[in-house]
Amino acid sequence: MSSSPVSSTPKPRVRRVSRVIRDIDPWSVFKVGLAFHLVCYFVALISLVLLWNVAQSTGTLDNVENFLESFGWQTFKFDGSQLFANLSILGLFGVILGTGLWVLLATIFNLITDLVGGVRVTVLEEEVRIIAVEADETAQ
Repeated sequence: MSSSPVSSTPKPRVRRVSRVIRDIDPWSVFKVGLAFHLVCYFVALISLVLLWNVAQSTGTLDNVENFLESFGWQTFKFDGSQLFANLSILGLFGVILGTGLWVLLATIFNLITDLVGGVRVTVLEEEVRIIAVEADETAQ
């Protein structure tokens, strides 16, 4: 005897389909890239603030400042607000640069696929089954 469960509905059939990608819309790449890079930017800023607070509360910043003063600096202090302002401006430049790079790469991809005919991709397509559900007569 086999202990495998028997399903009343058969599995959907799957067939292999070959597709060719010839064009990527630069406007779509811009929107997705901008959203992706902005999310990464805000996650990085929040992480930096949290790490800064942990380093400040554990005394790590004071230890680093004292270590750097031992190399001959008269006074060495980290200014958290100035560092955060500079990193936020640098991050905005990173968002603009990253999004622009994605759009440039999509445009280059489009130019190359015009020459070579595209990229062939094989995908598996599942059969869509619609199951009719009968209404309960007592509910009417």
